[in-house]
Amino acid sequence: MKKFFVIAASLLLSVAAFAQETNKDADGLTQYGPYETNKFFDNWFIDLGAGLNTVALDADKWGNSGLAIQADLGKWFTPEFGARFGYHGLKNEIKDYEAALTGYNFFKMDGMVNLSNLLGGYKETRFWEFIPFLGFGYLGAKNNDGALNKEFGAEFGLVNNFRLGNRLDLNLEIGDILTREYAFVRGNGGTYINFPYATLGLGLNLGRTNWTRKATTIAAYTAAVAAAEAAAKAAKAAADKALADKAAAEAAQKALQDQLNSLKNRPVEVADYFEEPVIAYFKIGKSVLSATEKEHLKAAAKKILAHGDKVKFTLSGHADPETGSARRNEYLAKERANTVYNLMQELGVPADKFVVTSSVEDVFDTPELCRCVIVEKQ
Repeated sequence: MKKFFVIAASLLLSVAAFAQETNKDADGLTQYGPYETNKFFDNWFIDLGAGLNTVALDADKWGNSGLAIQADLGKWFTPEFGARFGYHGLKNEIKDYEAALTGYNFFKMDGMVNLSNLLGGYKETRFWEFIPFLGFGYLGAKNNDGALNKEFGAEFGLVNNFRLGNRLDLNLEIGDILTREYAFVRGNGGTYINFPYATLGLGLNLGRTNWTRKATTIAAYTAAVAAAEAAAKAAKAAADKALADKAAAEAAQKALQDQLNSLKNRPVEVADYFEEPVIAYFKIGKSVLSATEKEHLKAAAKKILAHGDKVKFTLSGHADPETGSARRNEYLAKERANTVYNLMQELGVPADKFVVTSSVEDVFDTPELCRCVIVEKQ
């Protein structure tokens, strides 16, 4: 039996040296804490297991194997450190001693260190974890003469935790209980006795079962703030451009209105009627006349009908070459010319008064003014 525990412990230590999964980031660096503090009901666990006990009284005195059962309730305070309260017992036997041990109950508290997380960084999906523990407790041992001896004892060992899912684990535990020999064999002095054991059982995880690294949370928050600031900056730039475009359009409209008012109010000689071209302006991307421009052209049509009997006109449509595609601008230039040409006919001006053309060129320095139709005397 002694050889069994020695071989099993050596095997687990060898596996531990090669089976550690590390948690690497994109740069190949192991990620450690700190971690967000978990709430009271998070990361609790319940373990239930059964296996074998034996007793090592001294070098040549070993007890027979007996049934070992254990139950623990514990909590992980961080991914690396936790504690548990529990029970271990139940049956064993020592021969060749008067009133020797036949059974015992050990109530204990252990501190636990998850070496896999401590050395390799926390990884939620890690399949196998290596967890040493050390604790103490109160032991009650029943001898074969019915007497009950009571002693304090220490416990140490290893838990091998295999992840079956978020809530369920498989636990292989190898440990040893150390207490005074008097608790087991009455009248045998004040030396100590070892009580090795091995159990296999299931663990149930309660509450929240994972951890959030603070660094990850801070990085995500920082990235979100940066993205929000960039979006706000882009939105402000778009709003500023819209205001500038609106101001430019209002200025152009005011200039046109001032020009129209000036034309209406200026006393004109007959010889001056057709010396200056008549210009109708359009909105960006449009070939439809506004109400103001229609009134402007109606006034021009009246002058042509009243004083242009012997005058021919060139009616040319234009578009802003700096906005939109060339194909679209050619289309707009032609449509704008046709719009004015059709309106003149509706107002009674004969079609043969006009030579209709179109072009996409900078007829004015301001792009807004290039979106127009020019009617001028030949």
